[in-house]
Amino acid sequence: MENASKALIIAGAILISIIIISLGVMIVGNVIETIQQSSSVSEQERDAYNQPFLAYEGTRSGTQVRALCEKVRSHNQDYPDDVSRHIKLVYQDSGSLTLPTTVSTEAVTTQAISDVKAKIKTGNTYTVSLSYDSNSGYVVGIGIVKK
Repeated sequence: MENASKALIIAGAILISIIIISLGVMIVGNVIETIQQSSSVSEQERDAYNQPFLAYEGTRSGTQVRALCEKVRSHNQDYPDDVSRHIKLVYQDSGSLTLPTTVSTEAVTTQAISDVKAKIKTGNTYTVSLSYDSNSGYVVGIGIVKK
């Protein structure tokens, strides 16, 4: 009788151990799934943030580039207290540009955008390139080169 009760106690302990291990595996699985979902949300946020500017990349007319300048001005005004979200416009008549690849630490003024927009002529063609922050993947700079 004594051996039978010890066997039942051992069997119960094994059963409880199996239940505890199963719960641990389920918890770890849920944590991993949550982490994967949060990283895909940040990718979706990044894509939504960059989407309005992607359509302007490449060779564009002066009218389209002027519209891009307005879009950047509006975008920057949407983030008055977060200059890290400001996008810098860089204009050059010819050659290659050096665009920022880090988040801005200074506000991009509407006057700076107006100055770039004033240089854009509607009859000309321009090459537009985007630069992205190396950490977040957000657009931080837009380069405009006259063709």
